[in-house]
Amino acid sequence: MEEYRIFISYSHEDGDLVKGLVAMLREEGLKPMWDRDFAYGRGFPEQIKRFIAHAHVFLPLITESSSQRGWVHQEIGYAMALNIPVLPVARGTLPGEMLQELHALMWSDEPGKMRVHLTREVFEGLVNAYREAGFALCECAELPEERTELMVRYSKEVLEMGEYGTVRQKGAFSSFNIPSRVLSDPVWTVRYEPRGSSHYHKKLQRLERMTLEEHARRAGCRLIINPRLYMEYTPRARAARLRTLLDFLRSMPDALAQVAFNERMEEEVNVTLVGDWFAAESVSMAGTRQTIFTRHAPSMKSRIEYFDQEFDELLEERGWQPATSRREAIAELESILGELEWER
Repeated sequence: MEEYRIFISYSHEDGDLVKGLVAMLREEGLKPMWDRDFAYGRGFPEQIKRFIAHAHVFLPLITESSSQRGWVHQEIGYAMALNIPVLPVARGTLPGEMLQELHALMWSDEPGKMRVHLTREVFEGLVNAYREAGFALCECAELPEERTELMVRYSKEVLEMGEYGTVRQKGAFSSFNIPSRVLSDPVWTVRYEPRGSSHYHKKLQRLERMTLEEHARRAGCRLIINPRLYMEYTPRARAARLRTLLDFLRSMPDALAQVAFNERMEEEVNVTLVGDWFAAESVSMAGTRQTIFTRHAPSMKSRIEYFDQEFDELLEERGWQPATSRREAIAELESILGELEWER
């Protein structure tokens, strides 16, 4: 069952109302988020934007106190600009400005009446209305280094919120073929033969591996890989990448790592989903490979469902079970590694 994140915007003068609202949402299995979840020592406006951008639903509590504060309307505008569903709750005053066209829930001091309108089903309906990818606002990375920079930034944002997400990746060997060793280690030179790579590129790659691994070791990973790709590299470089991936898979328990093979997958395919926190998908446009990033939580549901369906179908093709797929994949990767070492 998805844990829908509900960001609550309110005035501190309405603190008691918010505490009751938070309790109601938690009883429904929802995840209320408010400024009490913010990290100390970080900018307040920055964190507000980050929490709104990652919310499934934005819930402004409109009262006489909050409606007089300009920042409330700014937060509402920010959420609506990001196509985040908005459910206004009003007490004693009807919302104006940008909310005047939205049907607001009027506050009742009788908790029973409020709970009827703040059920999980109500929020699920709002999320499903925005689940199509067309609602998602995106950020584009044109160069490989820009892609990795954004991957690291998006991953760290979630970690800084004290959260983790299951890493779903599709493409080649996944980010876990990237070494986590120091950049002076010989593996960094070998893995790029015969083309080589800059120190900056290697540094970014290592950060990508480390941030995604932090998510995977907490929330698990599901990987769809094609171990026959990377043919432009030498057998020694391909073997180095496989060894790194094998080391990662061997270090993970079955409960946290599941692997499927798709040897029909082309090299251009590269998809990363981290929980329902963000998605990154590489596409070819006008002869250039770009990566599109989005944090739009409502549309992540359909992306995850599609990935998991493909993953399950690939396991079924091979007769693998999710609980043992890591071990099955390790055995096949060891066989492929043996072939590569024979070629050398």
